[in-house]
Amino acid sequence: MNHLWIQIAPLGPAQNVRVQISLPAGLHRSRNLNGAFEDNAGVISVLEPLAATELFVELFTREPIPCGEHSLTVELSYKDGAGTFTNVKQIIPLLVVSEDESGEILTDEEVVRRIKELKLPPDNHEPDEGYIEYTPAKLIRIDSSHMSEWEKKYRIEGAIQ
Repeated sequence: MNHLWIQIAPLGPAQNVRVQISLPAGLHRSRNLNGAFEDNAGVISVLEPLAATELFVELFTREPIPCGEHSLTVELSYKDGAGTFTNVKQIIPLLVVSEDESGEILTDEEVVRRIKELKLPPDNHEPDEGYIEYTPAKLIRIDSSHMSEWEKKYRIEGAIQ
């Protein structure tokens, strides 16, 4: 598991500030961990362009992907105070390693500290009382050769023409 830390300097009087993250095949991401508005397409809105903004996003894989260097793209777009549309694109290298090599990767302690702070409410630094833990759903397997008593009782056999 990895986290992407996006830092945006104050933009001044800007409108419609959006951040979009493009990932290589096989790599997935969570919604931003800061709680910033994010639409179903994964476009994050920056509501306060006059202040510095930090966004944290968890990156992960669901299945193994080829090891080596990959890249992801972070794109910031906005309309400045003069009405000029600006689009800034940053390509970020990402090194994918095998589980055996993962012990050699250096951990950025500043990112770890900030991620932990995000998990705590800002005012009292206690775990969130409103946290709900969801249990896994019961898995129901359907066997096409097995019939319930109702199916046996009301089944109509015959050829459809």
